[in-house]
Formats: sequence, structure tokens, C-alpha cells
Amino acid sequence: MSDDAPNQPQLDELPEAAVERRRGISIVWLIPLVAALIGAWLAYKTITEAGPTITITFKDGAGLEAGKTKIKYKAVEVGKIETVELKEDLTGVHVTAKMSKSAAKHLTQNTQFWVVRPQIGLGGISGLETLVSGAYIAVDPRPGPPSLEFTGLDKEPGVTAGEKGRKYTLRAHTLGALGVDSPVYFRDIQVGRVLSYELAEDDLSVLIHIFINAPHDRRVVSTSRFWVKTGFEVSVGAEGLDLKMGSLAQLLAGGVAFETPVTAGGVKEQSKEGTIFELFESFKSLGESRYTRKIPYLVYFDGSVRGLSVGAPVEFQGIKVGSVTDIAVEIDEETLEIRVPVVFEMEPERVTPMVRPNKEKYNVLKELVERGLKAQLQMGSLLTGQLFIELNFYPDLPKEKLILTGKYPEIPTIPATMDEVRRTVTDVLAQIRRLPLDKIAYELLETLEGANRFTNSPELIESVQTLNETIKDVQQVVRESGPSLGQTLDEVQKLARDLDQVVLSLADTTEETLSAARNAMEIADPNSSMVVNLAGMLEELAAAARSIRGLADYLERHPEALVHGKGGERD
Repeated sequence: MSDDAPNQPQLDELPEAAVERRRGISIVWLIPLVAALIGAWLAYKTITEAGPTITITFKDGAGLEAGKTKIKYKAVEVGKIETVELKEDLTGVHVTAKMSKSAAKHLTQNTQFWVVRPQIGLGGISGLETLVSGAYIAVDPRPGPPSLEFTGLDKEPGVTAGEKGRKYTLRAHTLGALGVDSPVYFRDIQVGRVLSYELAEDDLSVLIHIFINAPHDRRVVSTSRFWVKTGFEVSVGAEGLDLKMGSLAQLLAGGVAFETPVTAGGVKEQSKEGTIFELFESFKSLGESRYTRKIPYLVYFDGSVRGLSVGAPVEFQGIKVGSVTDIAVEIDEETLEIRVPVVFEMEPERVTPMVRPNKEKYNVLKELVERGLKAQLQMGSLLTGQLFIELNFYPDLPKEKLILTGKYPEIPTIPATMDEVRRTVTDVLAQIRRLPLDKIAYELLETLEGANRFTNSPELIESVQTLNETIKDVQQVVRESGPSLGQTLDEVQKLARDLDQVVLSLADTTEETLSAARNAMEIADPNSSMVVNLAGMLEELAAAARSIRGLADYLERHPEALVHGKGGERD
């Protein structure tokens, strides 16, 4: 064996390994240590950067979803809803939301939240983006003490904290077509909107709150005038029909317009926020605002005042000097006489001067009444039947005085033209009713029967026949005795005169009968059969009378016609 491996080392000759114990932490533990540090840093960062949790109370939770609905400010996400729960009394919902750290300092007691949903209003269409992304909660930060509990709004606030401008109040008799978000125009440019409205404390007017955006709010001064603007205006004047139509938005939503007139004093100071202005019904009514003095007067009308309404104009010499303010009915308990008192306000600034210096208040009007000034109802429009009061002079009527013993000065009146026509027609009809129509008709029939008997009597027929025979005999005698023709003509002329007297008497009787018959026919029914037959007979009788009278006149002028005939020789 020794020969086979002579060069192999011996076991005892091999070196021994020296084992040394290493000191310190193993590098293997660095990995979990680093992971722990990173986790702690992330936890710290999450805790330090996490925003507060807030609670918002809404009346309902329509469109709100836990873990999905976001809270946005100017379209930037600043929080997200975590839970949506009903209140214990079921009067609303509690919403808890996690806000971002950047929004924490803006969460104050004055901060406002509301749910944005798609809606259509007078101000236009809003919230269309929610049709795709769903509803979200909008926030409007405002300065104030910090808070984590809020009450959500039912709708978007009228003015957000970022909007610049001023709020004003308009006073109107009625709200009309105005509503929240109705636009406010200046020279047809929208510069603001209606925020809200409410009844005034006296319940006699409506207060409309508006907001004018900057820089247009500087155009609202003490002399600014506001009026209701409609997209469709129609007026009728001396030049005819005037039609004005605005844009479709104005036609649908209407709105408020204002102007700032240029005054002699130059530019006025901007009005303070909250200033109250009068809201006029139309641009046309702005002209009435410069007449501040109004003096009430009273007039009494005995007839109907149908067509006269409150607000109707009072005119003097064709110029409006006032308007009607009240109409009533007054009945005298003793005489039961009915009168209609009408109160109107006259604006003396329209007529210069109405009050002379250093004299009593009503001196000018008293003099005008003594000169014949009276009030009368006149028709303003045949189409609508509207009436107005006209003050005019009637010097031919009895003079009266201004009555100053009552509550208001009383101006004398005269009946309306239509009332006079009605009274005249009534009087005529009353006189017709008092006529003895039955007696007149009976006498007329007797007269006509007498005329008929006279014209058809045998005596008259016999007289005519005798006259014809006499004329023939005369003609024969004239032919046979030429020398005595002159004497015969004298006798014929005398006979003609006698005949003319008879004819005149008959004609007069016939004319009187005809006149009486016509008067009766005007009273009787013109469509009755008796009147129709009577009219025909009277016409024939009149024609016969005219023929006989013409014959008598001709014979009186030409008696020789009995011998030679009409147009014959008279030698």
C-alpha cells in the first residue's frame, strides 16, 4: 500500500479550518427593515395627507351613491361619498364624505353643498354632463369658522362666492312672468339674473331680488330705471300698428331690462348693494315716473260706465293729465237715486301752471270750471269699447262751480253722447207707445172707405158721363153756330172753372186721406198684408187725383180744347 501511494499526504498533516463568529446584524434583515420603514412612511403620509370626514344632510338622496358620487369644486374632485344613510326621523339622509386635505381649510360654517342634476329653467339648461357621469355634489367654499357638519341646499345658490357683482331689489305690483333665473338685460345684453322673489310685508307689492354681474353693476345708479321686458310688444298709435319682437330666449323667458339715462349732473355714484328700485310694467310706462305730484278729484256719472276701468286716462285738450283710480256705485237711501262716483288723480305737472304763486290750491281749476269746464265719458276705441274721461269746455250749458265741501274736489259732469242718444230714442219710443194706434187705424179705414165710396159713387160716374155729353153738344153747337163761338167759349170756360173747383175739392180730400194713411202706415207693421194693399190703393188714388187736377188746369188755360181738342186750331 505504501508503494501504491507514496506521495499522498497523511491525515495528520492536513490543516485545520479556523472558525470565527461574526459580529453585527445580518444584511438579510435589511430587506424587511426597509419594507417596514417604507410602510411606516406611507402610513404617515396617508395619515398626514388625508382630508377630514364630513357629514352633509340632504332632504333626499336622489342620485347619490356610496363610494361613487364625487364632490367637485369648479369641475375638480375634492372628495367622495363614503356612506348614504337615512336619518332616524326619516326626514332626510345623512351623507358622509371623505374630503381632500387641500379642501380642509375651506370647510367652514358658511360653506354650501348642493346636488347637481340636469335641469331646464328660465336661465337655460344646466347639468348636462351629469347625464353621462351621474349626479355629483358641488361645493361653494366661503370664509367662516371651521365646521365638519353641513346642511345641503335644495338647489344651486343664487350667487356663488367666486361671482363678482351686486344684489339689488325691485318692487313691483305683481310678479308677472318673471321667475328665478329670469335674465336681466342692459341694451339687450344679459348682465344679470333674478335670484328670488317674495311678498312685501304690506302684501301690496312683490320684492324681486336680482344680481348684476361685475363690471355691469357700476351702471346701476340712483337714476336707473327698470322695466319688465317681453319678447313680443304690440302698440297702436297715430302711425298705425307697431310690432316689436325680440329673440327666442326673450320671447320664452322674458326678463328685466334697465337703463341709466344721461342727466345734467353727469355720471352718478354707483348704487349701494340692496338698493330698492321701482319695476315698471313696460318701457312705455317709464314716462309716467317723472310725474310725482298727484291731486285726487271726484266726478259723478248718472248713466252706465261700462267700459271705464281703473287706470283709464283722463284727457284735457287731447293730452293725458291723469288716470282713474277708483270706481264705485252710490245709492241714495231716500230717493233710491243711483250715481257712479269716479275718483281720478290729476298730475298738475302736465299742465303749466295749475297752481298760481301765492294763491289757493285749486284757484286755476275753479276758474276753468266757472268758464264751463266739465267732465264727460268718451269712447276711446270702437274695437274694444274702452272709455276715458274728457275734460272740455261747454260754454252754452249752465255755469257751475267746483265743489270743495267733500273729501275730494268735485268737477261737474254732463251725460255721455251715447247716453243722450239712448234717452232720445227712449223718449221717441215712449211717445209712439202713447199714440192711440187703434183709433188712428179705425179712422184711417173709415176715411179710405169714404174715399172709395166717393170715387166709385154712381153720382160721380153720372156727372162725368154728363160732362162728356155736354162737351160733345158744345162741340156740335160750335160747329153749327160760328158767330156765337165767343159766347160759347165763355160758357165753356166757366164750366171748366166749376169743374176745376170740384176737382180741387176732390184732390184736397184725396191728399189729406193719403197723408193720414201714410202717417198710419209709418206706425203700423210695414210687412202686413193690409198695409201693402192700402199702399197700392193710395198710390192709384193719388195718380187719379193728379190726372183730374191736370185736366182742370189745362181746360182753364185752354177752354177751346173742348171744341178743337188738345193741340187743335182755335180760329
